[in-house]
Amino acid sequence: MVKVSDKVFIGKDIMHVDVFQKNDERTTYNMVYLDGKSKISYAKRFNVTGVTRDKEYDLTKGSENSKVHYLSVNLNGEAEVVKIQLTPGSSARNKELEFYFEELEIKGRGSIGNQVTKYPIKSVKFKEAGRSTLDAKKLWFDNKFGRLNTEEKGDYLGKFEAEDRLLVIYTDGNYEITDQELTQRFDVDKILLIEKYDAEKIITAVYLDSEKLQYNIKRFKIETTTLNTKFFFIKEGKDNRLETVTTDLAPVLKVQTGRGQQINRAKFKVEKLVEVMGWKAVGAKLVDYSKSVEMEWEVKETKGGQGELF
Repeated sequence: MVKVSDKVFIGKDIMHVDVFQKNDERTTYNMVYLDGKSKISYAKRFNVTGVTRDKEYDLTKGSENSKVHYLSVNLNGEAEVVKIQLTPGSSARNKELEFYFEELEIKGRGSIGNQVTKYPIKSVKFKEAGRSTLDAKKLWFDNKFGRLNTEEKGDYLGKFEAEDRLLVIYTDGNYEITDQELTQRFDVDKILLIEKYDAEKIITAVYLDSEKLQYNIKRFKIETTTLNTKFFFIKEGKDNRLETVTTDLAPVLKVQTGRGQQINRAKFKVEKLVEVMGWKAVGAKLVDYSKSVEMEWEVKETKGGQGELF
């Protein structure tokens, strides 16, 4: 049965409970069930995109004595392999078989499914993880409300497979690797960068060292793998803060100091200025601190109109 309610139910033999997401076309349920009338077992894959509150939906053919042998919930449409064991008294010659969910189309929850076997089943057990059968998920970041979404609201982050992660870098000098969970909420005012995580990318960061009154620059690769944990990567100190950051391949930093007639401008080809170091390293001095310092990454226009770093 599928049931959505704002009430709390305590029942028997519950196989899955979760927060319902309306119009969710990626969460896919893989199921093997017995039809109580014909005694035939079927397999099906389905989404639950919409329901009526407090109404029950039968996922089998509705016959008496029907039962679910197996159910899995796959957030990105994964299709696993299961091992099916028939009963010892079955007249089938082969009492053990494998079933590949990737061979099934994803249909509505009311679909009957495909016949698996006419012989009685003893057990259905997970054997091997499978790949997603869906196209890569496109994600956007709503920089007004701090939410990830698939409705094209905000900045486009790219296409994400099930195993892909997000990199978030904060103004206080922390970075974090997170999953694609859409229920996450971020504080937009504290984020300098959010993008699809690539472990091979080099991060270039400039931060204020308030003790020495200077800006330091560092280049590093992320070496941690723990999800949803912040890692502090600049020098510790009161009022130290991250000024700017990029993951571009060959960044050029433009720095302007002074005001009026005393403006000075400089460009730094970062990869020639500082080597790649450990993520905990302090970095190298860039320029002295001044309230008039302005920094930005230089971008050139390509023929296609897209920005590209020198």
